[in-house]
Amino acid sequence: MTPITATATTPATSGARLRLRQLELVKTVGARLKASRELNNLSLSEAARRLGYSNPSKLSKVENATDTNSVPLWLIRDAARIYDVSVDYLFGLAHDWETGVPRGISGWVLDEWEWQRRRDAAALANLAARVDACVTLIPALAADAVAVRAALDRIAEFNPESWPEIRAAGRLFTAIERLEQSTAAASIAERRLRLDITKSKASRATNDATPAADNEPQGGRQ
Repeated sequence: MTPITATATTPATSGARLRLRQLELVKTVGARLKASRELNNLSLSEAARRLGYSNPSKLSKVENATDTNSVPLWLIRDAARIYDVSVDYLFGLAHDWETGVPRGISGWVLDEWEWQRRRDAAALANLAARVDACVTLIPALAADAVAVRAALDRIAEFNPESWPEIRAAGRLFTAIERLEQSTAAASIAERRLRLDITKSKASRATNDATPAADNEPQGGRQ
């Protein structure tokens, strides 16, 4: 009778098997990530940008399994959301990538949001430039109006006899009075605008100081 012998599993053998399983999983996830990206008709650069990578080569290494150490968990989570596929599909546990949302909707929403964000940012930058111009020019205009009034008063003081005989002098003083009233009203509006801007900044700072739940930092993704 042939004796039955037990084959002992050494730690080295067990470690090799684990590394092999890790390599197989990394290859599966990489292939599924690439397939999901292509399902959404996204270039490598655009997909990397949406996933938070500053360098597309990092995503390329994951897709092609050239970096076999690991796949970041946040990448699985974000890719499932952006590519609109299930996590099970990315891990190779399912062949059906559908998550219940019509194909292409998520990508369209992200593109539309990005376009509107850039449009709004440009509009706000234009508005900020106009506000800065008004805030700078209105006080200068008010000061010039005061200087014109002072100059005319000075002329009248040094020419007490001839000044009343100058034709349309009264109209000139009336026009200056109206200018002073207009610049005074503009100065009040400018001060109110400054106050509103200060309040808005304070309110935004308070909201930004409130901690957001489950906020993924972007600075660590290279």
